[in-house]
Amino acid sequence: MKTFKKIMGCCLATAMLLGITACDEQGAVQSGAGTPAAVGTSGTVAAQTTTTNGANTTTDPNLNAATDEEIKDLDTSSYVPSGNAGVVKYLGYYDITVDQKGKEQIDIFESEKYGGKIEWISATFGDAYFEKLATLIAADDSPDLLTYELQAFPFGVSKNIYQPLDDLLDIDDPLWADMRDLIDSFEYKGQHYYFPHRIVTSYALNYNRKTIEDAGLKDPYDLYLNGEWTWDAWRQMMLDFCNQSPDHIGYYCTDSTVNSFVNTTGVVVVDLLPDGSIVNNLQHPDVTRAVEYMVEMGRSGILYPTDHPHGDWVSPQVFAYTSDKILFLGLEPEWTYIASTENLQNPAGVENDIFDTVSDFAFVPYPRDPQADKYYQASSCFGYMIPKGAKNTAGAVEFIMCNRLYETDENIKKQIRDDHIAPEKVTYTAGKYEGMQKWQMTWDPTLYDLWREMCDPDKFSFVIEDLYGFGSEMQKLICQTEIDCSFGEESWTQKVNEVAPLVQGLIDEYSD
Repeated sequence: MKTFKKIMGCCLATAMLLGITACDEQGAVQSGAGTPAAVGTSGTVAAQTTTTNGANTTTDPNLNAATDEEIKDLDTSSYVPSGNAGVVKYLGYYDITVDQKGKEQIDIFESEKYGGKIEWISATFGDAYFEKLATLIAADDSPDLLTYELQAFPFGVSKNIYQPLDDLLDIDDPLWADMRDLIDSFEYKGQHYYFPHRIVTSYALNYNRKTIEDAGLKDPYDLYLNGEWTWDAWRQMMLDFCNQSPDHIGYYCTDSTVNSFVNTTGVVVVDLLPDGSIVNNLQHPDVTRAVEYMVEMGRSGILYPTDHPHGDWVSPQVFAYTSDKILFLGLEPEWTYIASTENLQNPAGVENDIFDTVSDFAFVPYPRDPQADKYYQASSCFGYMIPKGAKNTAGAVEFIMCNRLYETDENIKKQIRDDHIAPEKVTYTAGKYEGMQKWQMTWDPTLYDLWREMCDPDKFSFVIEDLYGFGSEMQKLICQTEIDCSFGEESWTQKVNEVAPLVQGLIDEYSD
């Protein structure tokens, strides 16, 4: 079972990650195409166009225009940069130099303090990404830096396209203390290829507090605080809501999010072990119990039907206008909270923006399995890897350490929290909206703290699901089967007997 615990105290803070999702959304999010918007330290969402209830809503088209926002000062006393990091070539499907998630880290790295420069090499998402990487390595023209991809383990490491980092980074450095167990969980055949610098939320249950109040239900957050947020409490709340009106829906999920519910048992469906062996848990009793629980909810009529008029994909933007009918939306919480709020507060044109207002949207972690020994949550992480043949490994290491310093700097963590709950006014200094205020998300302080708590191993035992590292065929076999059974009449026991050998066949391809 791939779990990791916190070793030393210090809640990981930071407010930046791409909304990581699984299965089909997983690739879309990290590709930068058709993705959730990238979010900055102040919660600003990147420009995008969405369709909601038949109407196009375009957020500020001038988001990347110059503003008067200041760059945070990073304490480098625990890891002194060389001042000569040089050009670091980054291969990816989005440009991290303009991405709002990490712009400050890039600016710090490209300052005199580090003397670095990030050069983006564009790549297409999916198989083409790995093909391009392999071609560059073969041509002795490797990039220096890569974003961690789900298919890195086991697909990437088994192809020998990544460089082990044990001789480049010190796992015993106090800066990595909170991440030690997580780093070890990505060990492959005795070597560490990945030092993630940030734990991030995976899926959560998003809802509208006003909808909860109007329905006379208890706020899920209060149930969570009181230790009463369990599978059964969640199901009963959805049943009570759906019994109030035939238009009410308890839970919208995708083939990806069903598996996040399964992970609350503490079991991952496919588990890659440090020695390189792989465990197939598809027929594990706890996996069966969780899927059959979801099947029963489907038969109770509380799951979102795939033929609903809202369509088969309820985005956060759609949820912004349907959260009075859909009680819970199972998507990544940061993205959903911001995107839903933005769709109401930041319509086309800065002149129509709503500033300094906390929305009614909220979220809670998936409920606790009452039979589990701990509170388990599906989780993920963010960081960088170095490919084989990289020429500027020293610069790549400095960039990795720059990001880790940013995560652990107490002053920056406090500033980031302040940026979220009480963002200072930022003004456009150029472009169409010169002199006007830039819209920024104002977070509810309680929700911000909960979001950080959901990345704190003192509060949860995290599980990282490995099935996504085997490619789309594995994802479809497992995730699609789980949701098909949840919405259909097929027996999970019968269906899993058909699928398990196919899953094992894909696993066996990685056997020595």
